[in-house]
Amino acid sequence: MIRCISLIRIIFVIIIASFFFQGCGKESKQKNFIARVNDSYLTKEDLARMIDTNSVSNFYKNEIIRNWINREVLYQQAVKQGIIKEDRFKQIMDDAKKELAGSLLLQKYYEDEKNNIEPSALEDFYNNHKDDFKRFYDSYLINLTVFNNQDKAIKFRTIALESNWDKAMNVFKDEPSIIEKKENELLYNYQVHPEILYQVISEMDPNEISTVINESPGQYAVVELMQKYDQGSIPPYDAVKQAVLDEFNAEKKEELLKNYIKELYSNNKIEVRN
Repeated sequence: MIRCISLIRIIFVIIIASFFFQGCGKESKQKNFIARVNDSYLTKEDLARMIDTNSVSNFYKNEIIRNWINREVLYQQAVKQGIIKEDRFKQIMDDAKKELAGSLLLQKYYEDEKNNIEPSALEDFYNNHKDDFKRFYDSYLINLTVFNNQDKAIKFRTIALESNWDKAMNVFKDEPSIIEKKENELLYNYQVHPEILYQVISEMDPNEISTVINESPGQYAVVELMQKYDQGSIPPYDAVKQAVLDEFNAEKKEELLKNYIKELYSNNKIEVRN
């Protein structure tokens, strides 16, 4: 069963790759590409569709590019060896198509059924499920901005100190030297990377803004520690608002799925023979 699921996942990759990269291969030349494997190209636009290129680190971007190359070389080699013509592949692909089509149907159904969520509904959900948001480890609520230009990082910090973080972010909202940013993000201690950033944050006081931190060559971070939460504590609603929304949506999706499947059962002829 595990092997079958793994094979289906592989087929998913091949199906998506075949659709996505087909158009890329038809281009005789690509001037604006980030990576290529033979006649398949990954452009800046393609990468922007995969991730928010303005808010992730260069390391993460490079990982995405490497994964794209890995998928593409595997797909092209599978085509060369005739894998996609084998009966076993076709059977698994049929199963994978059903899985993919069903997933897209549910996604569309969720979007169609999704209503505007009242803030009061989220707060009620939080109040009724507080234990679900208890901290398993010490945690930090932070704002973080990382630059590839030290002078810009220093200027950003100066504005943040003289005014506040929001003012600095507004001044630098279109700043091209920003390579990563986090706002009101609650992180467990083990989620704070790199190590030098964790060392600085762990020694800060709430509402303190750090000096410019040289995270790595060419990367300069400024962080604001908004609050610390000890292991076992339950942060207030505002600190875990995103987690509350995620939990709320997950529960709502489960309820929608149950009702939708029940409706489909009643509208179809279903028979099970022993």
